[in-house]
Amino acid sequence: MTEMSANLLQRVVSGLAALFILIAIWYLGHAQGLQFLCTAAVILGAREYSRMAFLRWRMPPATGSFFWLVAALLYAGLVLFPQYNLVTFGLANVVFLAGTLWLARGNVDNENLLAGLAVGVFGILYCVVFPYFIFRTVGLENGSLWFLFLLVIVFFGDIFAYTGGRLWGRRKLMEQVSPKKTWEGALAGLAGSAVAGVIYNLVCFPSLPLYKTFLFCLVCGAAAQSGDLLMSLVKRVAQVKDSGKIMPGHGGILDRLDGIFIACPLVYAFALYSGPF
Repeated sequence: MTEMSANLLQRVVSGLAALFILIAIWYLGHAQGLQFLCTAAVILGAREYSRMAFLRWRMPPATGSFFWLVAALLYAGLVLFPQYNLVTFGLANVVFLAGTLWLARGNVDNENLLAGLAVGVFGILYCVVFPYFIFRTVGLENGSLWFLFLLVIVFFGDIFAYTGGRLWGRRKLMEQVSPKKTWEGALAGLAGSAVAGVIYNLVCFPSLPLYKTFLFCLVCGAAAQSGDLLMSLVKRVAQVKDSGKIMPGHGGILDRLDGIFIACPLVYAFALYSGPF
């Protein structure tokens, strides 16, 4: 077996194992089980981010732990006090910015300090606020179906993008960020998101106009691909290959769910716009 085949087999096995765990928790815990999964993904994703994002900027070692603590407290506040979400988000940023400034005093030059502060605020938004919308989505009427809709759009987009890139990829999409991604793969990914989303719509939300679903899937698929590129940018600047090792063949939580995280607010908004079914 070649190394490429072994890696592919590893990815398939770990992917199927993750799918089995997802289905089991969904079946046993229903909406609460999915919200538990969301919480675990946020905590683990923020931990991965805290370990890699600040390396490039020579921030004090305590910065990562402090970021993770603020991220965990922010998520708890968003879940427990949803009526004060904006205030909670603002307070978390104030605590992180002020605390990190004092942690780094006298030990980091101005350029690295400013970059480290910006990277932390970006991480709070990406690793906590975006995926929090999964928690909110699952709590809606038919929330589990909307959650699955999100997975269908993003994962089928990933599969089609990977396959299309391998078969037809010629022109680089954003070589300085992700050298292997191509325009052909990106277009194939959008097609995969749209086709899978429309089929899902026919089965689960038959009263929702297909043209609205089609347009939304294109937008959501493009956002998911952008999320993949954003996390690739973070890893490239941090000079790490993967965000973690929790999923053999895939890497960490952020390697696998980067597109999911950034697409969460879009699906939540679309679910609210579409109304109950």
